[in-house]
Amino acid sequence: LVLPVWIEPEALTAPIRPGALTGYESAVRTIAAVMVGELGLPLPRQFTVFVFPTRGEYADGLVQVSGLSPARAAEIAEHSVALARPGRLLLNDHALRGARRSTWLGVVAHELTHLAQYELSGGRRGRSEQWLREGMAEWVTSRVLERLGEGTFRHRREQARRAVARGLSALREEPLDVADLGSPWGWEARALAAEGRLAYRLAFLLTDDLIHRRGVESLLAYFRAFADSDDRLDHFQRVFGLSLKEFEHGALARIREEVEARKPLLLAESPRNPPSLDTLDVV
Repeated sequence: LVLPVWIEPEALTAPIRPGALTGYESAVRTIAAVMVGELGLPLPRQFTVFVFPTRGEYADGLVQVSGLSPARAAEIAEHSVALARPGRLLLNDHALRGARRSTWLGVVAHELTHLAQYELSGGRRGRSEQWLREGMAEWVTSRVLERLGEGTFRHRREQARRAVARGLSALREEPLDVADLGSPWGWEARALAAEGRLAYRLAFLLTDDLIHRRGVESLLAYFRAFADSDDRLDHFQRVFGLSLKEFEHGALARIREEVEARKPLLLAESPRNPPSLDTLDVV
């Protein structure tokens, strides 16, 4: 299924009707309207959504549409359900079919955020921090799902905090290197490990901390910087006003303090919800 999408100006001001989201086309258009019209994110005026019915055809699409090698495409198809490239969004319908509404809508929002990141950086992937790419995608997804009536941002953040609390001892035994998570391959190694979902939730909390302190506009300015240069450390320091190492130290300390302060509440909390489907956007 090939869906050409045009973002018309009038669509950005049309009323949001969450109940009308019955398929990919309506979901893409509505989520795009929320992202552009309410969150201030840029999307291409025109892009294409490719929906593949099986994992095998999804892998073939990664080769034909995205230009990946067959071996790399098979590897990514094994561990992902969707992928965004400049002007293109690829979805594995077989993996999403039957998933909870919030799950498949979340995947669409996550990948559209990556599309917005490409738009910010002039269509380039650049060397922007991979954890921040994924953390921003999770942050935007949480905002979009709240707008669509699929839970609240506060609840999703609390889920992330609980997950980090459960993995806190492991993080202490194996100190987290945010600079390593900033590289596509470092992120991929962590995301494919047993604690992979923890990486996404921690990236979400780190991004939320950054946005809380510096604002969404600073985040957008950071990705715009990669349109002309790949100096990842300089861009981070110039835009956010502190080095990556300084941010890592302060943000992780604040997250640990929050977790420690809330520890007595963990015994009364409900069991964790089933994990949502993750995407692996490292190409």
